[in-house]
Amino acid sequence: MPTARFSAKPAVRSANAHTRANYNYSPFHQSLLHENNGEDYALRHLYSLENTKALLTKWGWTSEQVKTGIDHATIDVYKNIVYLHICNKIIKRGQTIKIRGISRFISKADYVGILIERCWAKADPYKLEPGSDWDELIARGNTGDFYELKLYKHEVTCTCHAYSGIEKAFEQDSIATKHLMLNVKTQGQIPDKHIFAVWKYIGAETQRQYEYCWLNRRDAAVNEMRGKQWEFDPDLEPERELLDW
Repeated sequence: MPTARFSAKPAVRSANAHTRANYNYSPFHQSLLHENNGEDYALRHLYSLENTKALLTKWGWTSEQVKTGIDHATIDVYKNIVYLHICNKIIKRGQTIKIRGISRFISKADYVGILIERCWAKADPYKLEPGSDWDELIARGNTGDFYELKLYKHEVTCTCHAYSGIEKAFEQDSIATKHLMLNVKTQGQIPDKHIFAVWKYIGAETQRQYEYCWLNRRDAAVNEMRGKQWEFDPDLEPERELLDW
């Protein structure tokens, strides 16, 4: 991929941290960049500034240190790992100012883990409504939109844009997908606030618990349906002659 692509204005990219004009990014990172910024799924959803800020906070950075440093961050994504650099000196109003810096390689498991934590924290089961069947729920968005959630035995899917974007982000990065599969909470479930809201709604905190709750929910629906058939299906009514006997 030509180096000239990085000379474009930062506004058309996922984030300044992914498009420093004076930095030579890894070939894998460059493969994640697209002419259409909306297709930079892994950079926008996995290796985002928001996830990086959450990681820094988890590592003991104060909110002021994160706020000052994040605008000077360089995030470079390799095939198996992520490199994060924040210089410890910046120029502000013509003066050199020392700030807290960092220069380290980060496991992709950390980025996957923090994405899961953030989505779990934002999950609100009270914004869910029953769907037309036992394996369907409806999520109410902040803008008044409604999204359909389908409950399968081994996963939950959602029609919202965030779910679609996160799903495509993992499709772009097989190593991140491996960590998602190995995560004890998700075990491969695409993390999204609506998905985790479903988990909370039915009383689950992990993928394994979700599958158990799904079975109970399905069995209850089947038993309810059988009860309705017994009550309303005339073919199941006993013969009157037998009752009189």
